[in-house]
Amino acid sequence: MTNSTTKLVMNETAQSILLSFHSKLPKKTKDLIRFYERGGEQPTYLCLGEDANFIAEEYYGTLATLKTIGKNRNLLDTVSVTQQKFESVIRDLLLVKRYRIELYTSIKGRIKNKWELSKYASPGNVRQFEDLLFNGEQSGETDSSLMGVSPIVMSIKLGRVQDKRLLGISFCDSTLHTIGISEIVDNDQFSVLESLCVQIGAKECLIYDNKKLSQEMEYDLKKINEILLKCNIVITEKSKKEFNTSVNDIEPDLKRLATKKTNLLPLLDQITALGSLQCLIKYLLLLNDETNFGTFRITTFDPMCYMRLDATAFEALNLFPSKKEQFQSQKSLSNSSNIIFNNSSLLNSTNLLGLLNRCKTKMGSRKLVLWIKQPVIDKKEIDRRHSIVEAFVEDAGMRCLFRDTHLRIMPDILRITKRIQRGSAKLIDVVRLYDVSKELVRMKETLLSFEGEQLELLNKAYISILDKFITPLSKFQKMIEMVVDLEKTQDHQYLINYQYEEELEELFYKREQVAQDIKDHAKKIKNSFKSLAADKVLFEKGKGTNYYFRITKVNQKHIKGDRKFIVLESRKNGVKFTTKKLTKLNQESVEIEEKYEKKQQEVVAQVVRVCKSYSTIFDIVCELISEIDVLSSFATIASDSILPYIRPTMLEMEKGTIILKESRHPCLEVQEDVNFIPNDLYADNNSSFLIITGPNCFGKSTYIKQIGMIILMAQIGSFVPCTEATISIRDCILARVGAGDRQLQGVSTFMAEMLEASSILKTATKNSLIIIDELGRGTSTADGFGLAWAISEYISTKIGSTTLFATHFHELTALESKIPSIKNLKVTSTISENTITPLYKVEPGSSDQSLGIRVAEIANFPNSVVDKAKKKHKELQLKKKESILIDNVPDFKEFSEMEIEEKKNDENEDTEIGKELILQFLEEFKTTQFDRLSPREAFDVIIKLKTNLLKEKNPYVKKILEDSEKMKN
Repeated sequence: MTNSTTKLVMNETAQSILLSFHSKLPKKTKDLIRFYERGGEQPTYLCLGEDANFIAEEYYGTLATLKTIGKNRNLLDTVSVTQQKFESVIRDLLLVKRYRIELYTSIKGRIKNKWELSKYASPGNVRQFEDLLFNGEQSGETDSSLMGVSPIVMSIKLGRVQDKRLLGISFCDSTLHTIGISEIVDNDQFSVLESLCVQIGAKECLIYDNKKLSQEMEYDLKKINEILLKCNIVITEKSKKEFNTSVNDIEPDLKRLATKKTNLLPLLDQITALGSLQCLIKYLLLLNDETNFGTFRITTFDPMCYMRLDATAFEALNLFPSKKEQFQSQKSLSNSSNIIFNNSSLLNSTNLLGLLNRCKTKMGSRKLVLWIKQPVIDKKEIDRRHSIVEAFVEDAGMRCLFRDTHLRIMPDILRITKRIQRGSAKLIDVVRLYDVSKELVRMKETLLSFEGEQLELLNKAYISILDKFITPLSKFQKMIEMVVDLEKTQDHQYLINYQYEEELEELFYKREQVAQDIKDHAKKIKNSFKSLAADKVLFEKGKGTNYYFRITKVNQKHIKGDRKFIVLESRKNGVKFTTKKLTKLNQESVEIEEKYEKKQQEVVAQVVRVCKSYSTIFDIVCELISEIDVLSSFATIASDSILPYIRPTMLEMEKGTIILKESRHPCLEVQEDVNFIPNDLYADNNSSFLIITGPNCFGKSTYIKQIGMIILMAQIGSFVPCTEATISIRDCILARVGAGDRQLQGVSTFMAEMLEASSILKTATKNSLIIIDELGRGTSTADGFGLAWAISEYISTKIGSTTLFATHFHELTALESKIPSIKNLKVTSTISENTITPLYKVEPGSSDQSLGIRVAEIANFPNSVVDKAKKKHKELQLKKKESILIDNVPDFKEFSEMEIEEKKNDENEDTEIGKELILQFLEEFKTTQFDRLSPREAFDVIIKLKTNLLKEKNPYVKKILEDSEKMKN
């Protein structure tokens, strides 16, 4: 691990000022980290106290990096971070770990230096750190290491409409200058809100504080907070007053922020959403920066236009890297100084994003993230994407040209245009847009070379748009060719052509003349030494444009006493000196250089203002290129896969059919040393509820998750890992997977399970896909089975969703004979005397055993534990009568009788085990050679034997000993 700490150099006065300031700051929350910036040529950043300990442990892996400052009792730990390390730490804290950041800067006062808050950031409000977080133009690592991470902050206002819950929602990505608003009517589980949080990927949410709210609103607020925490969104509380607004109040603000082509009329009808937006604008201080005016795209967002995913499905399907993967990726970046932009090296294929992201541009990567969060439900759009992917699959030449040539040179157009709109762009940004405009012509030629049946579609989607913009962009190209010195860009020098402006040209020639005068003067001085060779007199350049001469100390005698030479300094490496004329020329050179640079910047500012008029065109070009990037990435996955990826046949929602032949889990099949076994699926309106039973660890969970992933892949436009696929579009994917509590919210494992099941029942429609991996395992057998039965019956008869239910309640398979839409599937295996061999094949039928005890044997459980488990299992099987009545409903009374009988069996078993323990005690006592022990040693052995016996806490042994004590008394 590289050490990125610096030696702390701070005098006692500076330490005292810093500690005094730090002690007076308000008490911070656990999710806040404070940094103190110390300026200089190489800025360093300090953390104090508990923050220092956190940074040292988390990012250096040792407390050895800590130093202490202060005196006596006022000692405080501190850690110092370099500029390079600080950037990676801030990215991780804000975008991955979701901390808040305060940065304090030292400023000079009249008497002494002071500290003041210079920057603040939270997970959704990173505007003041934007340049630091997204400076990936140089290296490209930022987007690849933080794929799927967008600093989006949302705001929620609660309301009512016709006695229903109305939520006014707004969200903003201040780095990309986008704002969305939405009004949704939700149920008491707020399942629509949960889906929306997943779709927009918010990192922070503004919500009411819990002051002066009605009881009903307090209840809703509590539920909303639970949803936000479940979606891992940081909550920022604001006064309810900050959400109040009117159309007259907010309309002028929106007009200032919105781009010229934004139609505000549809937005002004959503007054509840506008209230949340008012709070959001104030929080982000958007109106405080004039560069924001006219740059924001403000749109309405309808979550019902996309497939909805609940948070459980989002996590269960492994769509994005886990927090651990993101941290490891960011850690690898922070420990490397030279990283090439390569997504696949940073994000592996254990998640869907890592698998599909073969994008060549940052724009494409962001588009892919958005598509995964927002799968479409419009059949025409899905078919359009599939057709374009098909074209790239069929024409490998066109695909390679795009990926290896056209896309490879593309910069992050969207971020460049945002810098141009804000007036913070540099000449290099303008030149990069020039390169893009030139490449568009070549892209059009490549598309026109395609000869397949999708040519008409490509023409409508891309060629016609390129045609529309190539002509106006030709004027842009001519302007850049006239203004910029493009020859110098080959050497990575970005300068205005000096011939473009008369004053600039005059300054250029003056600069050249002074440079020549300096060169002539240097030559004259070198040749003026009669007894010293010219090559012994070195002519060097210092800081800025200051030139000087240098000779060795041995040759110092040649200038000593000569008034025309002025000694600047004398060191071991020689003596530096100058002349009056050289000093004058240096001064003249500095003045001309300053004027020349100033004039260059003035012209650059003019060019950037002109480029601003082309921003709309480049925004559309950005959308076009990012879509091509994603779809060609899908085509690359399909073409490079060893096993086939095919184009799915998409059906309208109401068809209800899902047919997958030889389907595979897209992420598991590419792992090393994995020979994946494909499986089929057939589901329609007549067989929509599938109960999957079988032994533990044999592939039930993998099977149901791969179905969910395949359907989602199809609805984002990707080909799918099957030999044949017919898919009816799903409006949402809902999941109940795994067993975990939410301790911070006071929610037990079983309660979490029930809340997820309740949300599914209230959210699912006939066109939904439900994935259930175990249900009812967190309570008694009777209660859990009853709930699983009732929920299955409700979904299959009342809702009709396509459902995949993996369970160990084998009695549920009896539902197949009761409800026509329920079908049974099982995972197969072969069983011998000592081994279980999973076949991982899913076939029609039901399994009557889970083989949990066999799995425990394979896991090397102690024999005594396995034997007892077998015994108990046998007893339960003997006690278990026919548990299905005439109407196929289990007799739950029988479960209670079994539990009572089980207690009796436990007592009998305790007696048997107790007798064995006593015999073991006596055997050990018998074999002990007491004649070779001293009385004290013999006594210790007896006490040890008795202690070991009591450790077993056997009721029978305990009773024997108690009776023995009574007899003594």
